[in-house]
Amino acid sequence: MTEKYKSVWRLNLWVPLAGLVVFSGCSTFGGGGRGDTFIDSSFNPDQKAAEERLHEIVREYIGAEQANAEKQNVPVVRRRPYYFREYSVFPDGVDGFSIDFREADSRIRPLLAEVKINKIRYSTQMHRKRDRAQRDLNFMRDTGVETLVFELRSGRWSRTGKIFDAEKTEEQINGEWFPRREETERVVPSEDRPGFFGRIWMRIRGEKE
Repeated sequence: MTEKYKSVWRLNLWVPLAGLVVFSGCSTFGGGGRGDTFIDSSFNPDQKAAEERLHEIVREYIGAEQANAEKQNVPVVRRRPYYFREYSVFPDGVDGFSIDFREADSRIRPLLAEVKINKIRYSTQMHRKRDRAQRDLNFMRDTGVETLVFELRSGRWSRTGKIFDAEKTEEQINGEWFPRREETERVVPSEDRPGFFGRIWMRIRGEKE
C-alpha cells in the first residue's frame, strides 16, 4: 500500500471515531453517566434530602453567628470604606427559623428557598479608621427579622441574598435600653442584595428589593 493510500485510509478511519467521541461526550455532559459534575433536568436530586441539607446549613450559620457573640472581644468588621463592630443574637436558638421552599422553572436552579430568622443585631457606628472602631463600645441594638435567600444550583445550595429588617432600634443609656433618639445619627451596615432568582422570589412575594 502506497503512502498516499495509507493516509486516506487513516483519515477515513478517524472521522467516524471522532464523531463517536463527540456524541459520547455530549451524552455524559447531559447527565447520562455516573459522577457527572453537570446536573440538569435529566438528573434531579432528591428534594427531601435537599431540604434537609438546607436546614443543616441554616443551623450551622446560626451556630457560627452565636459563637462570635460569645467572644469577649467583638471583632471589627470592614466594609469599605468603613470599619465597625458587630455581633448577632438569635433568641430562638439554632432551630428557631422557618423555610419556605418554592420550585423554579429552571434546569440548573430547580428550587428556591426563603429563610426567616428572628434576630437581634448589635453594631456600632461606622468609622473611617480601624482603631476608632476597635475602641468604640457604644452599641446600638436592632431587633427584627433576617431573611436569607437560597437557590439550589446544580445540586448545591447557594445563598443569593441576605436582608435584615429591623423592627426597632434601641440605644443603651445608663445600662438600660431605650428607643433610639431621632437626633442620633447612624450609618446602618449594608446587607447582601439578592441575586437574580432572589429578586424574582421577592417580586413574587410583592416585596421591595
